[in-house]
Amino acid sequence: MDAATPLRTLLVIAGFTLLGGCSLSAQEPGLKARPQMPAEPIRGLPLSPTAPVEAPLPAAPLAPATPVGLSVPVEKPTSIRSSPLPAGDPRVKVVAIVGAGNIVTDEEVWEAVRQRVPDYTSFVDGQGGKQIIEDPVKKKAIYAEELRRTIERELILDEMYAKLKKANKLQVIEEIKEFAGKAADRQIREYKKRYKTGSDDDFKLVLLAQGLTVPVIRRQIERQMMADEYVRSMLREKNLSISLGELRGYFEKHADDFKTPDRVKWMSIFISFNKFNTTREAYDYALAIQQHAAAGEDFAALSKTYDHGLAGQGGGFGIGSERGKIQPADVEPTVWATEAGKVSALIETPAGYHIVKVAEREYAGVKPFDDKVQTEVRRRIQMEMQAMEYRRLVEKLWRSGVVQVVELPK
Repeated sequence: MDAATPLRTLLVIAGFTLLGGCSLSAQEPGLKARPQMPAEPIRGLPLSPTAPVEAPLPAAPLAPATPVGLSVPVEKPTSIRSSPLPAGDPRVKVVAIVGAGNIVTDEEVWEAVRQRVPDYTSFVDGQGGKQIIEDPVKKKAIYAEELRRTIERELILDEMYAKLKKANKLQVIEEIKEFAGKAADRQIREYKKRYKTGSDDDFKLVLLAQGLTVPVIRRQIERQMMADEYVRSMLREKNLSISLGELRGYFEKHADDFKTPDRVKWMSIFISFNKFNTTREAYDYALAIQQHAAAGEDFAALSKTYDHGLAGQGGGFGIGSERGKIQPADVEPTVWATEAGKVSALIETPAGYHIVKVAEREYAGVKPFDDKVQTEVRRRIQMEMQAMEYRRLVEKLWRSGVVQVVELPK
């Protein structure tokens, strides 16, 4: 929940009372790089864990290509209930109408497709270097997948709206939208940080290079969050509990997922030969510091005061935490041989002396079945339960709901 808006949160909770609900919660969407685009392009923003693109639901028949009373292409319908078309563009193309008026636009589907560029492009050698070639067949298939996924999201939202209406809680719709909008704004601010864009205009340019727009991205995030929260509320309504035995069984069945490599968090003080007239002077100086450290003095403070490298500037922490990644390589054997909380003897290298302290140490193997791991196991089981509930609900709504697909790309 957003601690800064307790009243708004309570209003949202009230809206989900009939669903056994709680507050909406943001999900961190995955990011994946793609060729010849700005670093870390946005990909699959609203991907629900319950409706993966790689494993679409069994084919369900779509409604007739041209719904009764509508022409192709469709322009602004007048009976949109909860998803009005963006204002100012009468040429917005509707490709599907879900339920009593939730719409899916061609623009939104294509932006979802563009977030999957690596799935339908490849590099080939050409004049002037590597070139990107699109596979039109794959691209068309991905469009169909994204259209279906977006329709499924709108089916769930249509049912949510119908239940709130039946419970005479229509006023809560706007509260839910506002809550999801604020969460989406937070997510977009996080994207801006990752892109290191200094202004809204810079961020828009980064998206434009990928064929994306802020309004569509915000809509995807907001509406997927609302759909996912609705499914979670249904699970809470069923009051399903997970026993300790089920946690243990999942942990043992998926033991490989809970393996950990050798990992270390270490600190260092470097004394450079260049700072002294003789190596003996450097040795005596380094030995005095090592003795203070071994006696229990604050290692970080010693590093900040006496280190001749970069460790002092970074609070004394060394570079690298896994085998083969410790820098400099001369100190790695000592780092792994030193117990947590202990200070090493002087380590002589061609450039000077290093003093190492191991702050934390994790040994390779399966993590212990402690409270932290049990929390992670519970979260995974809940995600799987949510995925199953999402699929169950979508299949039910496909059978009972009304979906009108207006026009598919040629």
